[in-house]
Amino acid sequence: MGNTKQYLTLVSAGEVINKTFTNKNTDPVLVSENTIVLSELAHIRPLLGEKFYAELKLQHDDGELTPDNQTFMTFYLEDALSWFVRFEVVNDIMSNISSSGIVNNIDEFSRIISQDTYNTFKQDTYRKADIFANDMMDFLNGTDQAGLYPTFANNKPKSMSDTYKNHGMIFYDSIYGYNGVDGCISCGNPYLRGERNCNCTDC
Repeated sequence: MGNTKQYLTLVSAGEVINKTFTNKNTDPVLVSENTIVLSELAHIRPLLGEKFYAELKLQHDDGELTPDNQTFMTFYLEDALSWFVRFEVVNDIMSNISSSGIVNNIDEFSRIISQDTYNTFKQDTYRKADIFANDMMDFLNGTDQAGLYPTFANNKPKSMSDTYKNHGMIFYDSIYGYNGVDGCISCGNPYLRGERNCNCTDC
């Protein structure tokens, strides 16, 4: 895989704020480029596969997306990625690392929410991101799109169907665990925990 980090991020800070933040006047500086890249790598690349992700990055950077890739970006990827960025950036917005340690960012007109309220907020943000991500993948895998996204179809990634929660923290299959590829190439039967789940001999 080439160096995709040299290319523009697939969404901008302004797009993230416009799509997912209630306060549209939020300072775009709070949504750093590194956080957007992290969100792409943690949540989007594992779903799309390295080759299709790299294709989109290059075309987006060149300003020469194919019509089909532009449709995919506009109606599916941008929404999913923006919500994943909000999920990743919320910790940095609410807290700050200083010489005194980790401190809450708060002004005179605000108040700190409880840990339970914060956890509910973050879980709901991830839920919304996951809904958009599932819709994105349903689109790519739909029969109506057959032949439109050959790079994706010919290089389908590993399964990323599971998330894990431990001590109130969400972990993603793409980073912390892998439960198997999609299925047998010959019969289409899903693999089970990385093991063949059919009678085929050429899986």
